[in-house]
Amino acid sequence: MKVTYFNHSGFLIETENKVLVFDYYSQGGRFDFFDPKNYVGKDIVFFVSHNHGDHFDTRIFQWAEQAAYVLSHDVKAESAFRGEILYVKAHETYHFHDMVIETLRSNDEGVAFAVEADGKTIYHAGDLNWWHWDGESKEFNDQIAQSYQEEIQRIKGRIFDVAFVPADLRLADKYCWATDYFMQEVGGAAVFPMHFWRRFDVCRMLKEKPYGDKIRNITEENQSFSL
Repeated sequence: MKVTYFNHSGFLIETENKVLVFDYYSQGGRFDFFDPKNYVGKDIVFFVSHNHGDHFDTRIFQWAEQAAYVLSHDVKAESAFRGEILYVKAHETYHFHDMVIETLRSNDEGVAFAVEADGKTIYHAGDLNWWHWDGESKEFNDQIAQSYQEEIQRIKGRIFDVAFVPADLRLADKYCWATDYFMQEVGGAAVFPMHFWRRFDVCRMLKEKPYGDKIRNITEENQSFSL
């Protein structure tokens, strides 16, 4: 399995038969790294966790003839779009393109994904995160903590082959709470931080954790890892 970090929360996972692209975000073409010609003969599927501009880039629809799409229910393609789309909502299981796709409810917008494809298991959190903001009320932060923990408990005990979990340094010292809890209750053989706004040093910081040997060190956009 090969994983490529594109930008922000955008990743490509290449398995034996499939190319799965999660939350592609090119920033107006600045990080437009995907080219379907590199994956002739493979089943290409785009996943979009929710409709925020840093997770949903309409440029993905230019590849409709080569790809299919799994979109959160709050993401809408233009009415004239004629590509193959599966719309998903939280707490459901779907069978699509020889994959099993389970969804969690994000405590921001949309869904998180747990996907089985080609015998590999993949977790992509979208914006499901432990969003503890120092400026928010105790009630807000307690509700976020509860909602995050409840969703992660739905996949408790699994070990994903690859997991993509937010590590947002805007949360100050709470940036790691989501990853800490995920690794305590679930786990991943290879874990990629995301949603870190080009603060690549977050990877080094997480590698100092007890689970640091599982963290992959992202240092630049369009970086690939063989797993």
